[in-house]
Amino acid sequence: MKKFIPRFRLQLQFHWGLCFSLAGLIVSCSYNEIPIGSNSLNTRSTEEQPALSGNGRFLAFVSNRSSTQQLLLYDLEQQQLIPTPRLNRRNTIAESPSLSYNGRYIVYISSDRGRPVVALYDRAVGRSQILTPNYNGWVRNPSVSPDGRYVVFETTIRGQWDIEVLDRGVNIELDIPNGAPVSPPPQ
Repeated sequence: MKKFIPRFRLQLQFHWGLCFSLAGLIVSCSYNEIPIGSNSLNTRSTEEQPALSGNGRFLAFVSNRSSTQQLLLYDLEQQQLIPTPRLNRRNTIAESPSLSYNGRYIVYISSDRGRPVVALYDRAVGRSQILTPNYNGWVRNPSVSPDGRYVVFETTIRGQWDIEVLDRGVNIELDIPNGAPVSPPPQ
């Protein structure tokens, strides 16, 4: 013979089981461990596309803090954001960052008149420069060499995705570790 359990009791057990499950889920997914300060690495905003400098000290990433997409630079030793004046402009996308060895140069994708361009930000002078102003194709995934002289990126200038290397020239100030010997450029 089947044991008869009143329908109300099953509903009551199901109801309490559901409540405890949801309560456990809410507690386990809370934001209590995430720092709230705007100067911390992780916040309640989305942080993505991280890039680490060659010496491991600086981290560049894209964040939507202040409800706008911006490129930020974080000092892992000092555990604070580094000011980057004139890097982020209003109504401009900045994404796919890459850092040189000491983090002096930041190469990234920006938008120029609605078209993606490769830009380079020099922290020493606090200024950005567009490296691909008159490109006929699309560009993506830029990367800068450790010394900051070379920039490589993908382009569709020939109708397919190809790789292009841009030499910034011998007269640029290189981003090299302190005390490292500087050899003359190859001829």
